[in-house]
Amino acid sequence: MTLRTTWADSYRFRLVLGYVLVVSILAGAWAWSLYGPLTDTVIEQQQAHLQSVAQAGVLVVARTPGAPEQTLSELVARTDLRMTLVAADGRVLADSAEEPSAMGNHGDRPEIITALAGTVGRDVRRSATQGVEQMYVAVPATYRGERVALRVSESLEKISELSANARQTGLLLLGLSVILALLLGARTATNTARPVERLADAATAMAAGDLLSGVPDEDGALRPLSAALSELRMQMRARIGDLEAEQRNLRTVLDGLADAVFLLDGCKVRLVNRAATTMFRSSAAEMRGRDIADAGLPASLATTITAALATGVPETRESGPDPLQRYLRVTVVPLDPADGAERHLVVVSDITDRMRLDSVRRDFVANASHELKTPTSGILLLAESAAHAVDDGDTDQALTFVGQIESEAVRLRQLVLDLLDLSRLESAPDASSVTEMRQAIDLSLAAHRRAAGVKGLELTADFSAVEGVDVYVQADGTDLAVALDNLLANAITYTESGVVSVSLNATDAHVTFSVSDTGIGIPAEDIPRVFERFYRVDRSRTRDSGGTGLGLSLVRHVVERTGGSVEIDSKPGVGTSVTVTMPRAV
Repeated sequence: MTLRTTWADSYRFRLVLGYVLVVSILAGAWAWSLYGPLTDTVIEQQQAHLQSVAQAGVLVVARTPGAPEQTLSELVARTDLRMTLVAADGRVLADSAEEPSAMGNHGDRPEIITALAGTVGRDVRRSATQGVEQMYVAVPATYRGERVALRVSESLEKISELSANARQTGLLLLGLSVILALLLGARTATNTARPVERLADAATAMAAGDLLSGVPDEDGALRPLSAALSELRMQMRARIGDLEAEQRNLRTVLDGLADAVFLLDGCKVRLVNRAATTMFRSSAAEMRGRDIADAGLPASLATTITAALATGVPETRESGPDPLQRYLRVTVVPLDPADGAERHLVVVSDITDRMRLDSVRRDFVANASHELKTPTSGILLLAESAAHAVDDGDTDQALTFVGQIESEAVRLRQLVLDLLDLSRLESAPDASSVTEMRQAIDLSLAAHRRAAGVKGLELTADFSAVEGVDVYVQADGTDLAVALDNLLANAITYTESGVVSVSLNATDAHVTFSVSDTGIGIPAEDIPRVFERFYRVDRSRTRDSGGTGLGLSLVRHVVERTGGSVEIDSKPGVGTSVTVTMPRAV
């Protein structure tokens, strides 16, 4: 037996106990028979023996002409028997142990009365002459032509001794039989229980989850059970393997999701995926088994989930901003109840980027509408003013208005071109395009020298780090020109005095160029958003300078199309440096 099962509860103990009970019942019956029935049997046998002796004595007495005392004494010689001859009137005619004259009348003895009546009489009582328990048997007889009774008696002490001897022998045999039966029962129980216990241990191990241990191959009547357990073990292993595979697949799918997923049992967290641990900076072990309100989620999110759970229907709500300034969308879906428990699937999505994009999109539409409306309205107004000036004969004023119309048209054209470039840059790039960086930088510098000269700025290029080396990047020439033109235009626009410079460097895998200026700089809080469409650090100043608010957004799209990166280092009043890194063409 294993330690998991106590001896009192074991199959072997119950089997041995059954044998002991059966043997005890049989032994008890045997012992009872040695006391009650055995004594009665011995008495009956002795009575039959005494009757036989008496009947033999009747024949002898009937043929004996002499005194009966001699005959009776000879008949019971060398025995413990006593023989008495009684006349029909109760007088004792002869006795083998006593003088007849000293004996009283026996006419009132039950056995004598019965024998004189013609049948065999029996009785057990204490002897009046000897004072001991005696068993009497009397039979009818004839002596000298007269009816008499011949009685034979024996002391019960002798009969009890015979019973005791027989009982002792019976008890000895009983003890030996019980010991033998118990030994055989214990051996049989052990042999019978051992295979059952082995199968029980195998079944217990299976129930405890150990499906690697084999099931013993038993013979006989237990073979079908052994085969059934082996088959069950194989099926359980196969099914558990399938369940584990499905669980791994489910875990892989859940962990592959970007959204945080919780499985709630009531309000307790039962399952959580990897995205949730990353999003809320808590391990799965810390969340699992805890109430959703205590799982380390932001208070606003926990409140939103709790409120959605209370509805009992599929619910989608938005929450935020949380302490990290995130906006979250919560979807709560009730699942089929299992064992009466309320289960819900909770999916939490980070919609911060979407909210920001929505804000940018709204700003983009508003700004694009405004930017397009301003030059078109100005052109219309200036055209009307020029027409009125012509009607009034004021040619100089009309020419002035026409010049302003040209300026507004240029601004409108630049805005439309920027929007077209932005749309083009959102499409897939040509992977085979390469551009030589020195040439691209020289062309951009040449295009902006006049604007820099007007403001008295020095426009320089530093190619010393790549002297004598061909520097090609994996980018379209037009895209690169858009990025350089916007970076130089911004640098010249926001620099009142000093230098605007472009430097070039290269490694085996990347090409890096920087556009630096000594301008007004960008506040630190605005740097993360300067690449957004139509985002302006100073809206009024930017509009006055003729900017569209799309320049740095175009730069970002160019860099992203090449698989590169862009960084800004700026200090207000000191200047700004924009560094672009792109893959080098092989």
